[in-house]
Amino acid sequence: MFRNAWILGWFLIALTALLGHQTAWVHADAPPAELDKTDVAFFETHIRPLLIRRCYECHSTESGDSSGELRLDSAPAMQRGGTRGAVLVPGKPEASHLIRAVEYNDTDMQMPPDGKLPDAEIELLKAWVREGATDPRTEDTAEEITKPGSPMERDVESHWAFVGPERIDANDWKELPAGNVDAKSQDAIDEYAARHAAAQDIPIAAPADRHTLHRRLRYDLHGMPSSWESRQSFEQDRRPDAATRQINRMLADPMYGERMGRHWLDVARYADTRGYALAGKDRNLLGSHRFRDWTIDAFAEDMPYDEMIRHQLAGDVTDPENQTGNADAMGFLTLGRHFLSGDDTLDDRIDVIGRGLLGLTLACARCHDHKFDPIPTVDYYSLYNVLDNSVPPADLNTAASPLMLVDRDKLRQARIYIRGNRGNRGDIAPRRYLTAFRADDEPEFKTGSGRFDLAERIATSTNPLTARVMANRIWGYWMGRGIVDSASDFGFQTPSPELQPVLDELAADFADHWSVQRLVRRLVQTRIYQQSTQASALAAELDPDNRLWTHAQRKRRDFESMRDAILVGCDFLDTQIGGVSVEITEPRLIPRRTLYARIDRQNLPGLFRTFDFASPDMHSPERYYTTVPQQSLFLLNHPQLSDAADRAAAAAVDSAKSTPTSDIETSSINQLFISILGRPPAPAELADAEAFLRSPAQESVLAYDPRDLWKYGTGPWIENRLQSFEPLPVFKDNRWQAESEFPSKGPLGYASLSREDGHAARGNIALVRRWTSPIDGDVKVSGMVGHRSEQGDGIEAVIQVSGETIFRERQKSSNRPLPSLERKIQKGESVDLIVLSGESDSFDSFFWGAKVSVVAADGSRVESDSVNDFSGPYTSQASGSLDRLAQLAQVLYLSNEFAFID
Repeated sequence: MFRNAWILGWFLIALTALLGHQTAWVHADAPPAELDKTDVAFFETHIRPLLIRRCYECHSTESGDSSGELRLDSAPAMQRGGTRGAVLVPGKPEASHLIRAVEYNDTDMQMPPDGKLPDAEIELLKAWVREGATDPRTEDTAEEITKPGSPMERDVESHWAFVGPERIDANDWKELPAGNVDAKSQDAIDEYAARHAAAQDIPIAAPADRHTLHRRLRYDLHGMPSSWESRQSFEQDRRPDAATRQINRMLADPMYGERMGRHWLDVARYADTRGYALAGKDRNLLGSHRFRDWTIDAFAEDMPYDEMIRHQLAGDVTDPENQTGNADAMGFLTLGRHFLSGDDTLDDRIDVIGRGLLGLTLACARCHDHKFDPIPTVDYYSLYNVLDNSVPPADLNTAASPLMLVDRDKLRQARIYIRGNRGNRGDIAPRRYLTAFRADDEPEFKTGSGRFDLAERIATSTNPLTARVMANRIWGYWMGRGIVDSASDFGFQTPSPELQPVLDELAADFADHWSVQRLVRRLVQTRIYQQSTQASALAAELDPDNRLWTHAQRKRRDFESMRDAILVGCDFLDTQIGGVSVEITEPRLIPRRTLYARIDRQNLPGLFRTFDFASPDMHSPERYYTTVPQQSLFLLNHPQLSDAADRAAAAAVDSAKSTPTSDIETSSINQLFISILGRPPAPAELADAEAFLRSPAQESVLAYDPRDLWKYGTGPWIENRLQSFEPLPVFKDNRWQAESEFPSKGPLGYASLSREDGHAARGNIALVRRWTSPIDGDVKVSGMVGHRSEQGDGIEAVIQVSGETIFRERQKSSNRPLPSLERKIQKGESVDLIVLSGESDSFDSFFWGAKVSVVAADGSRVESDSVNDFSGPYTSQASGSLDRLAQLAQVLYLSNEFAFID
């Protein structure tokens, strides 16, 4: 794909011979598919309310109507469908009758009949179907909600998570066998877990060696690779408290705050943009990085967790002038997705409070009493009433913090939306805490909107959920997964975990002091954390899921740690803490830690998605790890890795030259292993590496920067042909345009091209995104093109290869994938993606994402992506092929040892 793709064969051979590993990025099996509770949350938050509001009037049991013999009020009914058959084809919106009907593309089937849905609602339905159409509704949902024995009638204290946690008592294990617990362990959770395992005849693993433990601690506490020098020092430290000393040093390092902060940003669905925005409205969230920096500082300084909650929900009360920066903490509420509907924005904030802080799916009660938990609809609208009375300051530019909310001068009294229908109002919802967890005579919230009162009710040691949910999250971060699998759902559907007393011990202790660092320090000093990943044969047979924690979980680097380790390996890491977010997806390597990457919620780059980054669209309980070819292909082909390999090789040579040795080659290899893997090579690895470096290098067939292949411009369109090409001269606000002033007062007007969007020029002027082939071969073009607005006369999309038109189609209020397009192309010839205006250039915004690939006769291939390769002005990093030492560096970056912690 890029300049060193030709060494694929060498890489795979060298990986096996040099390191004795398979490449997990390519070969490892993905974990078995499980129901993703975030999918259920998406359905409950967006899809169920939409169906109720738009469809139930004509297609539900309760309405007494099922037009076309179609009901949409349960999953089985939707699967059965109506007279036209099933309405859904999961994963294929284009083949689903439901999507065809709401898009109004079929004149015989347009729903709702009284008018087309807004584009935003159609996109929600399409996204739901595209991701598998998760639907937890069973038959006759309405009856199940109100029938005897519903969750509203259950005794709250009958569920383990709704009862306050208690410390482990020695009596809890007096009947359990002693097992083989380490006598040096002083923690009650170690003894309880070991005895519990012994009761089932499962032995616990031996302690991990010092080498492994240091690597594990460095990853978990800092998200960084373990250096050779610090690891040697730890291994040689014979003092009995060596591990404790090492842990204390790591916790005192600012990198701990960065690592813990990144975990919390997943909980808070952090992003730097608001998501969908109206034309002309800035998508950037003012001051977004200030919440990220506050989070880092709060964990680094060990701010008590209950205090963190108060600042995040009510920083306008705890620090109204932002003198200590705690008003910035309200980004926890305000940095979520901004919807066109204010109700949906408030729903997102209720969801992050519920799942993020309490482990409760409160948003499920938006349209009806919660189906499983004792959360009536009135509770949802009580919190809605609190947040509806919390608004941004009148002038964000002069506010104490652009992230804060303040109370309305005159409070509103919101009423319950019956069945989630805004037009069908019920009783006023009093601003108060959740019904199941308060006394009947508990007064309503009195402090302004009630946010501070809400924070007080959550951040109290008597709350049965707050400390338990956070303790489970921290266990999951450090141990590989939580004691409770559903980290953000502790409701009735969540059974008591195998080691509930261990979780309760940690939670009860945590609620006494609220120190996250103290909890982390306790965890990483336990036998459970410090044990080996090697499971016994009995453990593998009797407890394959490791529910008893008889051995440590094997962990793979997450996206941030992987990229940061690449920077460390080539000595290119910028250790600056805090500051504005930066773009990290350019072809050149950016030295900032991945934590400081700009997160574009609307257009999350493919690089983030490839490596399982948490979705910023909603609260993320945990990361889900996949193993797909794109991960290996990034490490193999992306110019950032070529840049890193070059830098790592150069640094290794410089280090070798400064070392008193006569063998520069061997010294360079040693230094390369130490820099990237944190250790010198074994004798056999050194011999293989020396042989690899001395073997003749092949000539690279490609040496280019992918940005070099794309140009952005305009040209006259005469007689169905582009007559010439003139580059757009100005790059501003992430788009190419005609003048610094936008729109241009000249003939080009709004003509512009951005990463995947643009606006057509006027008259017979074509807007052109041009790709030039670096080789001869067969070219294939694929992708998606469309026109966004229902107004105007649309645009015309044209594709020409070497001046020959291979595709031409008018687009208006629609989008479609390109058909299969293939032609011959010669080196230096172009593929032009052309957009033409109609009679009017009003409302001519469009989107176009294209992939272009060329396969030469010898099988070599070039692949480009118009979205990923988009760029403003830059200095090309293209150069010759990697030398042998740089190729060896890239082999090490591809190894399992680099990717995995244990």
